[in-house]
Amino acid sequence: MWFAILGPLRVSRDGEAVPVGGPKQRALLTLLLLRANRVSTTDWLVDALWDGAPPPSAEVTLRTYVAALRRALEPGRGARAQGRILVGHDGGYELRVAGDAIDAVRFTELSAAGARALAEGDPVAAERHYTQALTLWRGDPAAGDLAAVRAETARLAETRLAAEEGRCTAAVAAGRHLAVLPDLRCFVAEQPAREAARGQLMLALYRAGQQTEALAVYDEGRRFLASEFGVEPTAELRALHRQILGHTVPCEAPPPRGLVGRSAELEALAAHLDGARHHSGGGRMVAVVGEAGIGKTTLAAAVADRAAAAGIPVVWGRCPDVGQAPPFWLWSQVVRGLLALPHTEDVAALAGFVEGRSPEDGGPDPAARFRAYDAVSELIRAAAGPAGLLLVLDDVHAADPDSLLLTRYLTTTVHTGRALVLATLRPYEHDPGLVATLNDLARGRGSGQLRLGGLDPAGVADLVADRTGGPAPDDLVRRLADRTGGNPFFLTELLAAPERPLPPSVRDAVRIRLDGPDPAARECLDVLSVAGRELDLHLLRAVTGTDAAQLLAGPGAARLVTEAGPGTVRFRHALLAEVTYAELPPPRRATLHARLAGAAADRGGLAAGEIAHHYGQSIGLGHAADFLRWTVRAADDAARRLAYEDALAHLGRAADHLAPDAATSPEAAATELGVQLRRASLLQITVGVGSDAVAEAAARARWLLPYTGPDTDVSTALWTLGEVACNRAEYAVAEDLAQRLTRAVTSDDELIAAAGPYLLGVVCYFTGRLGEADGHLSTAVQRLAAVDPRQLREQAGRTPALAAYNFRALVRSLLGDAGAARADIDAAAALAERGDDAYGRANAALYAAWTALQEHDVAAGRDAARRCREIGARQRMPHFVTTGDFVAEWAAVRGGEHGRLAAMRAAGEAIHRLGLRATLTISIAAMADAHLVAGDPATAARLAAAGLEAAATAGEQVLTAELRRVRGLANGDDEDVRAGAGIAAAQGARLLLARIAQG
Repeated sequence: MWFAILGPLRVSRDGEAVPVGGPKQRALLTLLLLRANRVSTTDWLVDALWDGAPPPSAEVTLRTYVAALRRALEPGRGARAQGRILVGHDGGYELRVAGDAIDAVRFTELSAAGARALAEGDPVAAERHYTQALTLWRGDPAAGDLAAVRAETARLAETRLAAEEGRCTAAVAAGRHLAVLPDLRCFVAEQPAREAARGQLMLALYRAGQQTEALAVYDEGRRFLASEFGVEPTAELRALHRQILGHTVPCEAPPPRGLVGRSAELEALAAHLDGARHHSGGGRMVAVVGEAGIGKTTLAAAVADRAAAAGIPVVWGRCPDVGQAPPFWLWSQVVRGLLALPHTEDVAALAGFVEGRSPEDGGPDPAARFRAYDAVSELIRAAAGPAGLLLVLDDVHAADPDSLLLTRYLTTTVHTGRALVLATLRPYEHDPGLVATLNDLARGRGSGQLRLGGLDPAGVADLVADRTGGPAPDDLVRRLADRTGGNPFFLTELLAAPERPLPPSVRDAVRIRLDGPDPAARECLDVLSVAGRELDLHLLRAVTGTDAAQLLAGPGAARLVTEAGPGTVRFRHALLAEVTYAELPPPRRATLHARLAGAAADRGGLAAGEIAHHYGQSIGLGHAADFLRWTVRAADDAARRLAYEDALAHLGRAADHLAPDAATSPEAAATELGVQLRRASLLQITVGVGSDAVAEAAARARWLLPYTGPDTDVSTALWTLGEVACNRAEYAVAEDLAQRLTRAVTSDDELIAAAGPYLLGVVCYFTGRLGEADGHLSTAVQRLAAVDPRQLREQAGRTPALAAYNFRALVRSLLGDAGAARADIDAAAALAERGDDAYGRANAALYAAWTALQEHDVAAGRDAARRCREIGARQRMPHFVTTGDFVAEWAAVRGGEHGRLAAMRAAGEAIHRLGLRATLTISIAAMADAHLVAGDPATAARLAAAGLEAAATAGEQVLTAELRRVRGLANGDDEDVRAGAGIAAAQGARLLLARIAQG
């Protein structure tokens, strides 16, 4: 978001204005912005908002304003969700926003950067920073009339004056005294007491050859200071006055940096200049053709600098791009410039050019025009005779028809002299006169064209480095090149105002180009912008009902689009798409989104996520149900592609859309319940099975259950919620949900029927009831055997479908049947292959790792850890990577690398960092045993005690016998060891009994 307070308050999101309420509410937001990222007490806000005289209801009203601002600033925030932007604290509020999202903060930073650059001797960078800072101001600061912020607004106003003064100082130091003179005059007139600015005005006037006026400015300032304050000018200003009197002012600074990224083009034109100058009859005319902002005039100016340095006269003629110019306007400028050169003389045929009238104004003499043409040709030849000549005709696309005709005529005569005529123009194929001129330039003797495209990536990098003063990161270069097409003007403007997503100068320049296509072609461009940037032509035709390919190939449009692939068209660069989209009125924008979504839904051509996006942009037109349907479909598609983060983003949007109606609409509640359950399943994969994010999704799902209506099948919900409860070691809750699920199953769905006993088996395993666990899990395995493999593929990513084998492996391992445990792990892996489930494959490796921990099998642990890490990294499932890391470190320590004990403990802590509660005692038991084997009984005893405490808290009894064994051996406490043996016997954990018996 962007917050602008340097003028009337403005808030925008993605370039769109965000309404933030009436005057008081806007004033509140301004107060918070001026104290951003700091807590403002309620008392202070009330006092500030009502200027020290709050009404009795002020605090209640303040809360109302805060609630309204939260709705405006965070429209997708749930009703009970904690605010991320406007955050409540005990006794106050805080607005949390990045500093560079507030224009006042950005202004202060840019002003400081300008001051630093000026102090470091880089006036060009300083002027750029100051200019960027000052463009942020749009008027008096918002809420400046409130007493509480007067000091801050006064500081900003003073900083603004300092920035204006600094910009002028930097411009003079950079050699741009002529350009900045008008601004300096105005500033000194408005701020006569600022002596530094007065000194810069004196310096600029002196360097412009106006010594007398510079001295007058000093005298005026001296009189003002004496009459207003009774003081003399500063010593610095008096010293400058003496330097001007004695002509001892320091030399002018070097000119600003020049051309960037056009060295090859510059050398080509310099070669033309050389050829024209050194060869009699070598004159030539070259057209530099390119879109607005591509650098035509800058390139011509660089050639002019080369010519001037070589002693070649340079004459410019410019065409005003503001409507139809008078006849021969371009050539009138040129003729007057040529006549000022030596070796030229006025002739009667040139009188009309000199006096600013048409050569035919004396009457309808058919020959007069051609006599004038010949006279101009002869004048050019004469001016070029002594040293050559560079004649620059700038913006010829805006020339009047008569000037174009004369230009065409000269293509037949320019070769007789020693002049290079350089014409810059845009590729306006819709203008017949301009097309004819270009054709003549292409055919004329010595004539030619230079087509300027966008800068290549190397050129973009050079320009960015030149404008920012440092090397450009590759990713920034790629983004800018793609967004601008390498257009130097667009690049410069974007770099000058990085805080603005679409600078007005860029928007205006692109808007002019969008005026060229006819209405039908413009509609195609509008649809293309709604699509993002590119679209299949068949789909474009379906949306517009026109022959889009033919329309986009016509005059005006062809310059804006290009072929992206067979049958696909795209904007030439992203800025064209951005401006086209920004120009659409919101109602039309929504209509085009809906039409595009409907066409794609019927004919294909867009992914489900894209269709969902377009329906989402047209919800106000009655497409809420379409948006929801396609969003859920997009999530399913993403999950099948293992793009889990993308799937979660889609599901989050669906949940946000449904949340407002869930409490009043059973249908909305049931739909959101399904969405939240799917979120919980995917979050288990992406951030960890016991993470807080999973718990939050599950909590929302539990809240929704009563609102879904009596006819809603909640078995899937009970299944997922039960698993979440297990992962968070809430075993009593999980057992209750599992029993409810077992009772609720009435269908023939074997997958759902397997879930109840599966959950009961998991609870029994963790709570140490191994015999019951084996029975429940065996029932689940039997039911899974009857499930169609196609149904398993639809459940990819859902742990319960496959984990019955995995948990039974853990149970049978403790029961002392290692072979059966390995068989179950193999069966789980095979089941994952049948369903093509990457998560299932990773899970099989993970449970093989946990089994290795239980059995102290170092080799199996190493292998399982490797597979966990490989699959987790490849599929971007961090929980498997962290578990693999821990088991790998455990295996290393257990294998004799005792120096890795600390790394093992750190890896063990990482498993539970995201919120996983279950298995805590298992990992602690493994670490405690590793320390015991490594000869560190004190740490082993401490860890075992911590594990037993955690087991008592969570009710996780599965390895309490092992923890007792380790603690007893570490402390030399036989009673503790015997207690462990008793627990193992009661649980039926023959693996642990045998281990205790071995001592």
